[in-house]
Amino acid sequence: MNALHFGSIVAFASATAALVGCGNPVVDVKVAALGGEVLGVEPSEFHRPGQPCLECHGVYGGASPQMSIAGTIFAAPIDKLPTPVEHVNIVITDAFGNKNGKGPTETPPERKTNCVGNFFFTRDEFDPGFPLEAKIECPTKPGSVDTTGRYMSSRISREGSCGGCHQGARDQGSPGWIYCVEDPTLSPFKPPGTECPGVPR
Repeated sequence: MNALHFGSIVAFASATAALVGCGNPVVDVKVAALGGEVLGVEPSEFHRPGQPCLECHGVYGGASPQMSIAGTIFAAPIDKLPTPVEHVNIVITDAFGNKNGKGPTETPPERKTNCVGNFFFTRDEFDPGFPLEAKIECPTKPGSVDTTGRYMSSRISREGSCGGCHQGARDQGSPGWIYCVEDPTLSPFKPPGTECPGVPR
């Protein structure tokens, strides 16, 4: 699905949801708490990095496309919203051994983050059985084919949005955003430029 087609669908769904809500008061409150769109960034796969995507794009959210797993990968932990990392390969293995929607003995298709660090699987592409194992393969530097793998130490038991648990700085309430590099002083990644559709014009 190209960005223009995705954006048209999301813009229509967002406008409709704003007028009538999704019909689930609990979800409506959570969606309202996310706030409005960033001025200059159209609703698409490039919007709302770090937010829990499935609040809107899940079973009860009503936005299209409906997603099963989605999130954002950042460079390193810092106080403000961290720098996103592009071209991180995501590997999700479900309870049946399926990887990225393919069977246990098949090579999983690549799923990489975009210029704002976002990635997603639609429910049609991959409707996984929980719990899930998650691995990210971060480039060692921008444009590099060499990667460093990082595994999530626990299993994902029910939440398809990375941002549903991984929010902000690490504390007793959150493991923090997902990062490629633990030490910000060692991060080779730079913020995206204005050519990225997720950067306000």
